[in-house]
Amino acid sequence: MIRNLLLTTGIVLFASFMAFAQPGTLKGKLLEKGTNEPIPFANIVLENGGTQVGGTSTDFDGNYVIKPIPPGTYTLKASNIGFQALQMDGVVIYAGKIQYLDLEMNGGAIDLTEVEIIDYKVPLIQKDKTSTGATVTAAEIAKMPNRNADAIATTVGGVFSEDGERGSIRGARAEETVTYIDGVKVIGSASLPASALEQVSVLLGGTPAMYGDVTGGVISITTKGPSRSFGGGL
Repeated sequence: MIRNLLLTTGIVLFASFMAFAQPGTLKGKLLEKGTNEPIPFANIVLENGGTQVGGTSTDFDGNYVIKPIPPGTYTLKASNIGFQALQMDGVVIYAGKIQYLDLEMNGGAIDLTEVEIIDYKVPLIQKDKTSTGATVTAAEIAKMPNRNADAIATTVGGVFSEDGERGSIRGARAEETVTYIDGVKVIGSASLPASALEQVSVLLGGTPAMYGDVTGGVISITTKGPSRSFGGGL
């Protein structure tokens, strides 16, 4: 009886976490390099630390959509018969945003055992960006001397800080700034260790409706999810 109760409680907590989390979306088009012809029915796989997070197939026009995706950094793989397999490392997915990414694959008489590996480049313009602010990723956090989420938020322009402590945002009172951790609103301190953070997003204006009526700013913190790779810090 107790075992069944614990199992049910775990399922409810996991479902609640998924309901409050703010996943992202990855969409784009797969084209043949050189001709720009769409590649239909190709396999698109998204991995994190060797674990598959999501996947799909391109439609007749080469379009693909993968959702929902927990915020983080991923490896994107594309494969199809008659084309050289493609792997893109370092694809960044932001919380609650749509990331557009078009891919190009080599076709023709090639050695199908080879895989083309390329690095992801952050686009200069985000097509679905309707709010002002910035997002600090795990790769950037690892290079910072800041030790918690509040201190990391002070690195974004528009956030007032004194002696490294977060103050007001855009001149509003400190209590008018709301903080979310994995989509759940928290009251009080949000001093999570930097090693547990995947992303810290600071919204200064154009706040989405999901956050309600906010007169100051929003600090949205996303913690790291499961991975096959172990890590630590001192």
